[in-house]
Amino acid sequence: MNGTADLVFARERGRTILKKSRVEAPMAVVRPFDLPDGGVLIQIVSLGPGLCGGDRITVDARAGRGTRVAITTTAATRVMSMDAGAYAEQRIALHAEEDAVMEYYPCVTIPYPGSALRQTIDVDTAPGARIGVLECWAMGRTARSEYLAFRSLVSRTTIASGGRRTYVDAMRLEPQSADLAGAGILAGGRYLASGVWTGVGSALDAEPAAPSTDGPLVAFGTSSPGVAYLRVLAGDGPCVDRVMRASVERVARSWGLPPVCLRRFHN
Repeated sequence: MNGTADLVFARERGRTILKKSRVEAPMAVVRPFDLPDGGVLIQIVSLGPGLCGGDRITVDARAGRGTRVAITTTAATRVMSMDAGAYAEQRIALHAEEDAVMEYYPCVTIPYPGSALRQTIDVDTAPGARIGVLECWAMGRTARSEYLAFRSLVSRTTIASGGRRTYVDAMRLEPQSADLAGAGILAGGRYLASGVWTGVGSALDAEPAAPSTDGPLVAFGTSSPGVAYLRVLAGDGPCVDRVMRASVERVARSWGLPPVCLRRFHN
């Protein structure tokens, strides 16, 4: 299947609206939810059991000047088992115009045995725009003893401003090629989270570190002026979820905005 979602957001009468929505099956969009500060949250749906071999999903979203847009998914993205050599592909393109705030916080991605996923997230920002991208990856279905049973997970996130790259993050996991569960790599961790935010204030560094209950490994800081990153390695989903939500709230305080309530939309 080849599903697409083309979304354009604009600011009218002091609020953000979904001005254009062109969606092709199996993609769908849930009605916009208003945020307290005049922004809007959109949930993207991919109909069907999950991503299969040969599937290609494309999302292109543009936040107009002065808008606040949060994009998430209604449920976990499941990458289904597939034939050897096959893979699913997902391409996310985010564009934020001047003074826009754009956040992309999908639910967890769960790869099934023998699956392969290639993903790219390309972000293009104008001066004064603020961006947040936060993802979580399961290393297989724990209840079914499928830890590291997938074939490959490949993901690359790039942020550019004014045509110049300001941030690049790449992940490539191939369990059959190396002992990923060993010390110094995953160390038995079953969940990974990776986030990046731009336009953060200096007050971010003065706040206490994100919570590390239940023993997750957490790295949260600034890689360059105005750019914050998050890395989490944890043994269970609720633990990494708490750290992710706390980090979103922390960045929102730095932005001087109310945080997106992920608990309402992520089950």
